[in-house]
Amino acid sequence: MKVGAEISKRFVTNVFGTIAGFLGTIIFTRELGFEGIGAYGIFFSIQMVAANLVSFGLYPTVVKRVSEKDREARQFTSGGLILLAGVALIAVVSVALRDPINQLVGVDAAVLVPLSVLSWGLFRLSGSFLEGKHRVALVGAIENGRYVLIVPIQAALIGVGFGVVGLIWGLIAGQFLVFVISYVGFARVVPAWPSVDLFRDFVHYSKYAYVQNVSSQLFKQADYLLLGYFVGPGATGVYLNVFRITEASMLFSSALAQVAFPQFSALTERGADEQVSRLLANVFTYAGLIAIPMIGGGAAIGNALIVTIYANSVGTLSLPVVGAVGMANALLPVLAVANLLNGYREGLEIFFLGTGKPRIYAVSGLLLIVVYALLSVPLTMLFGPWGVAWATVLAFGASVACLLVFLDERIPESASIDVGIQLVSMAVMSVVVYALKLQLGGALGWARIALLLCVGAGTYFAGLLLLSERIRVDAIGVVRDLRDEGLP
Repeated sequence: MKVGAEISKRFVTNVFGTIAGFLGTIIFTRELGFEGIGAYGIFFSIQMVAANLVSFGLYPTVVKRVSEKDREARQFTSGGLILLAGVALIAVVSVALRDPINQLVGVDAAVLVPLSVLSWGLFRLSGSFLEGKHRVALVGAIENGRYVLIVPIQAALIGVGFGVVGLIWGLIAGQFLVFVISYVGFARVVPAWPSVDLFRDFVHYSKYAYVQNVSSQLFKQADYLLLGYFVGPGATGVYLNVFRITEASMLFSSALAQVAFPQFSALTERGADEQVSRLLANVFTYAGLIAIPMIGGGAAIGNALIVTIYANSVGTLSLPVVGAVGMANALLPVLAVANLLNGYREGLEIFFLGTGKPRIYAVSGLLLIVVYALLSVPLTMLFGPWGVAWATVLAFGASVACLLVFLDERIPESASIDVGIQLVSMAVMSVVVYALKLQLGGALGWARIALLLCVGAGTYFAGLLLLSERIRVDAIGVVRDLRDEGLP
């Protein structure tokens, strides 16, 4: 498999999926306001947190075991059994906590939590099986394509007056449809009952991944729940939509990690140490490719971008020393830093998991959970959305530091230099964008926003290609691989 081309294809599918979801948030925010989209965001967070709390790390374990070609059908069934047990547990908890859940979301939605967890878990299970078969770009197309199904269903239900409940039912229906397409259309694995020893081995490995499944939900999902509880759905809606913008910065690093995970596993099995080191260097070099420029760009035009897109005022935040600033101008750079650290974290974690060192993977996640638990509530109470964003940054920073301490591979100097070049290009881009913004007399309006974004992106990538020979060579290589794959 040509990794560069596969990453690029996965990146493209990530982009299309994000665009579909992003268009949905625009439509629904303009229709329901920040409070309506915030209530939906809270329910979605409940789904994701609940699903990962009861999954016991089954998804990365399925990818790992299937990539090793070790009794694939039985590994798939082991994951399915864990999923069904988890859904049963969620059903019991949802009934017991029905009133608090409904109060937090703002609508009668507690009874729908088990269905949403089941629908999400099924398509993730079939997708993990396909990832283990190295069909990563296909999984990207399917998983990101779910928004193409979900958003029209949600729009139709809102159109007939179902409001936030329509968004929830559309989510559930769309996720079930994605599972059917993924399983029936591509995976087609016939479940086989696992032996006791195989199931015990599956659980033994997945327990290390479990901590990471939980810690991964501290990024945005736990944020939404905290904001919903302490601040309300309106602020949650603003935070959700700002995150939708910064989420674009994770598209490339996520594609990189998703492609690299089964590759690390397969290369380790073959003893290809040199190729493992080369792949790790690429992960470190390119994880921040898009997150880094968003830091400066968000500070320059954040508020104008959100107001233009969603046609609703996002308000201001009062920050120490600085004073009152636009909420999006404050949130976008911080969440971009969080995405940057999360990209490095994800890349380093899949290295440890793929090379058979799940304990370090688990320790990193445990540290993340502890730091977030200590900081998130007090910072949210003090600074609202900006505070919870900083809690996420600090938690991910601690996790990345932990992983680097345990890393027994030396990060090549060339990779560090390329990261420095990305930072320099971002600084130049920020100056150019800010100067152009002053010349235009502001950034409000679609025409001005589009011009600033195009100039900023052009300046940043031109700087990368000009200053880094390695990035130029890699870019040419990827284009050549994609061209060759397109030939008959």
